[in-house]
Amino acid sequence: MAHKQFFRPFPQKGFSLYWILLVYLVIGYFYPVTGFLAIICMIAPVAFAVRKGRWWCGNACPRGNFYDRMLAKYSPHKPIPTFVRTKGFRIFMVMFIFSMFGIQMYRAWGNWSDMGRVFWTIILITTIVGVILSFIYAPRTWCSFCPMGTLSSWVTPRSGKLPGNYRRIIVGEKCTTKCKLCSAVCPMQLKPYKSRNNEEGFLHPDCIKCGCCVNGCPLKVPEMKL
Repeated sequence: MAHKQFFRPFPQKGFSLYWILLVYLVIGYFYPVTGFLAIICMIAPVAFAVRKGRWWCGNACPRGNFYDRMLAKYSPHKPIPTFVRTKGFRIFMVMFIFSMFGIQMYRAWGNWSDMGRVFWTIILITTIVGVILSFIYAPRTWCSFCPMGTLSSWVTPRSGKLPGNYRRIIVGEKCTTKCKLCSAVCPMQLKPYKSRNNEEGFLHPDCIKCGCCVNGCPLKVPEMKL
C-alpha cells in the first residue's frame, strides 16, 4: 500500500535560526564548556508553553528551524508513525533521555568541561536521530516525541480561560473539512480542520504555532488570533 504523501510545509516567516544549531555543534566540539548553552533550549520551551503553548518549537527552536528550512527540501514527507505520538512512548522517551543525561552528568560532575560535553552530546545525538527520521518520514518526526516538546505539551493551555497572549488557530464555518490541506502542510501533521466552528479554536497541545495551516489554506479560512 502506498504511503499518504504530505505536502512540504509553507516556509516560516521570521529569522533563519538553524545556523545557531550548526555553530553550537562546531564550537562545542572544540570548547565543550559551551555545551551548557543547551540549557536555554531545555528550559525555554517549557517556560513559554505555560502561556503560549509550543510556540517556542515552531518559532524559536534552532533545531526545529533546521528541520523546517533545510531538511524539508529533501524529506519524503511521509506520515509520522502513530506509536511515537502515544502517551506511553512519549513518557518512555522523557524518562530515557533524562536518565541517560543524569547518569552521564553524575559521572562528569565537578569537571565543567566534561559536564558541558554531556549537554553537547545529548544535542548532537538527538539531532542525528532527528535528521535520520526526517529522511525516512517527515522533518518534524523527532518533534512529535521530543522530551522537551512533550513536557511543553503537558503544560500547554488546552481549554477554558486562556492567557491573553495565547496564539490559537480559529477555523471558521467556511471550512469545508474536505480538502484537508491545512493538515497536509502542517509540520506536525495535525488536523486543524477538525476544530471547525469551535469558538475556542484549535487547541491541540502539539500545535507549534507556525502558521503553515493559515498560509496553506486556499480559501484563507484558518486565522491565527490572540
